Amino acid sequence: MIEIKKSFEIESARFLPNLPKSHPCSQTHGHSFKITLKLQGKMDEKLGWLIDYNDIAKAAGPTLKKIDHKLLNKVEGLNNPTTENITIWLYKKLKKQLPSLVQVIIKETSDTECSYPSIP
Repeated sequence: MIEIKKSFEIESARFLPNLPKSHPCSQTHGHSFKITLKLQGKMDEKLGWLIDYNDIAKAAGPTLKKIDHKLLNKVEGLNNPTTENITIWLYKKLKKQLPSLVQVIIKETSDTECSYPSIP
């Protein structure tokens, strides 16, 4: 088994509607999200890799475009766009195009991170 990772950066705005109005995140604000896709599987001996990084980018591109430079609350399925919900949403969308995807990791700031599914 081999494990590879491919990272992307997007810019998005959001507000968290279930928080009290006094909480800063209840107001519209933006983040520079760093999204990392972790893939695992058997390496193709002939090619010498699990999957071409360009193929990962092509597969993930249309889904990432749906949330890049968008108000996430307006994206179908992200009415409450917490980082946890975005991570789960991305995993479910991308797993169809990338069967060897095992985890999505999102950093919303330099010192916060969320991953789904959780891998021990």
